[in-house]
Amino acid sequence: MKFPQRIVRLLILVALLPLAACRTNPFADELPESLTSQVRTFEDIVRWRALHKMYVFQKLADGETVEVQPGLENVRVTGYELIEPLNMVEPYRWRQAVAIDYVLTDRQVVRQIIDYQVWESEDEGKTWYRTTPVPQFR
Repeated sequence: MKFPQRIVRLLILVALLPLAACRTNPFADELPESLTSQVRTFEDIVRWRALHKMYVFQKLADGETVEVQPGLENVRVTGYELIEPLNMVEPYRWRQAVAIDYVLTDRQVVRQIIDYQVWESEDEGKTWYRTTPVPQFR
């Protein structure tokens, strides 16, 4: 049985259409590269490095100081999972949410926190800062 070429093209198009809808974030092409890099660096620090370095990413007012949460050396992060991908709230303001799994090493208590992050830039996307507080591990 021979199908007309028009029907074959239509079937191919219908078969490929769902693949186009499979993108996780349809606006990924619009994500500023500097923001993506900053968010990945933050994830890397939370996941693999000393947690007190998270505070470097916070936006501070002039003269404002940061109070680092005590006991961070007792926290071991075991998972960092994206719940909500980066979404633009307004120009130069983006948000995302992640789930952070961690263990309190002195008590072997497993916990999870949801970290809602808002990232802003005041220099047209060259530098990005976190405007929400860093997660508190309790």
